[in-house]
Amino acid sequence: MDTLNPSVNPLDYSRLDEIVQLIKAELSKPDIRLLNNRAVQAKVFQIPQVSHNMAELRRTEEALRQEILKKISVLTHKFQEHSIDVTLARAGILSDSRVHAGSSLEQFDSLDFDLLCLDAKERLYMLLNQYDWLKDFYRFYPQHFYENSFQFVDRIPPKKLHVKVKVVGLGIAGSLAVSGLKKNGVETVIGYDRRARNGPRSVTSRFQNASWRAYDIAEKMLDDESFQHLVQYQQRLNVTYDDGTSVVMSSDRVQIILGDAVDSALESAERYGAELCFDCDAYGFLKSGTEGKTEEEDANDFDIVALFAGAHTSSLVPGLKEEMNMHSWKDLSSPCCLWLEVKKSERKSAYTARDIENGAEKWHFTIEAARNSKRDLVRVRDNLIAQHLWNLRKFQEYGDVDNDREAEEKQHEAAMKKVESLLNDLEEKKDDGSEERYDYIFSNAPDNEYNRAKLNAAKAKGNVVMEGKYTVDITIAPKSMIDSSSSESAQKLLDQF
Repeated sequence: MDTLNPSVNPLDYSRLDEIVQLIKAELSKPDIRLLNNRAVQAKVFQIPQVSHNMAELRRTEEALRQEILKKISVLTHKFQEHSIDVTLARAGILSDSRVHAGSSLEQFDSLDFDLLCLDAKERLYMLLNQYDWLKDFYRFYPQHFYENSFQFVDRIPPKKLHVKVKVVGLGIAGSLAVSGLKKNGVETVIGYDRRARNGPRSVTSRFQNASWRAYDIAEKMLDDESFQHLVQYQQRLNVTYDDGTSVVMSSDRVQIILGDAVDSALESAERYGAELCFDCDAYGFLKSGTEGKTEEEDANDFDIVALFAGAHTSSLVPGLKEEMNMHSWKDLSSPCCLWLEVKKSERKSAYTARDIENGAEKWHFTIEAARNSKRDLVRVRDNLIAQHLWNLRKFQEYGDVDNDREAEEKQHEAAMKKVESLLNDLEEKKDDGSEERYDYIFSNAPDNEYNRAKLNAAKAKGNVVMEGKYTVDITIAPKSMIDSSSSESAQKLLDQF
């Protein structure tokens, strides 16, 4: 039987490099290069070293979980020694004027020791419940199961977590985090981003589409208004059976526009009471030094700093890259292109679809949606303005070659005219009360001659309003959490915040 080797770190660079090279060799095979992404995954997972390393990662994770459960068991037992009577009062079995089934312990300015132990024990159970570990906890440590025989855990009232969290980076992940932290009871949550809230090159300006599976996670982090907005474009599958009957089924994906998803998550965070700060330079969330701090300043320090940044943006914080032990493979990258088409839609209701071509160099991934939101078109217009200004600055810096500036002006004018026309159409109501919709078609693909022909064909239809390029690099950070007490360098890094 395969067992965990504690001396081997599955995230060690030498181990990861071996895996990367094996996958690289597998992907270079001609028969593999014809397959789609999911078929490639199935083939890759059959490589013994890959599957072994994945299993080792999971066993490492499970060993850590078991250690956490063990410590929670010990703490719970210690707390119960001093809180058994108030626990029974909480359940209605005994009587205590201070506590009953629905009472909040936060009504007290200070807690007696038995209530303090009850509060601590309840918070441990809330943690187990949040991670869906409660069933396993009772199975491994059955001495605690009696506490829920009178539904102790189910009756724990909501509690605030007296913790200060600073969230840096309010993109798709950070925006969900600030909302989720407040929703789940963290007392102080402040979000920072160097970009503006709205407008060109803002935190909500990303026009790219995504086929997203994380909406089940988002439900735990957003209020109902934002979550319902997020899932309105849930994808559907048409399934035909052997007897000729067919049925429309909901897919496990929703179609989102990244900027719209960020905006919706930020609105949820504000409704929950998070404080959001935009237009911050690095000094808006970094301190210049730690010497000479007053006691008041020291007391106002944050307990947790959550940084959401890409591999390149992380270099803004001195020392972070080294502390996270980030690995990269500079010889492996994939240049890609993207483009966005918008046009008047013939559809009268929400609609989503995907169009995919397979093959290593030939693949493309297109997501189409029939939408009626003005905000999404305004976002496209903001991006058009920002891209045009950027191109004009490049002409100023490097000069005009082959009348490129004239072509840029014509292209920008045509795209703006298209977007403004669709915005005007949305203002009009049909006689039957139905709303105008537009098709929002986003494509991305490897940047090569074959796929540039697809882009040129789309341009010929007159509907392309945005295009661009990006590069996919391989970067892995084995450490996702840094404890200030673990080393002097970690302390120095976190003291910057």
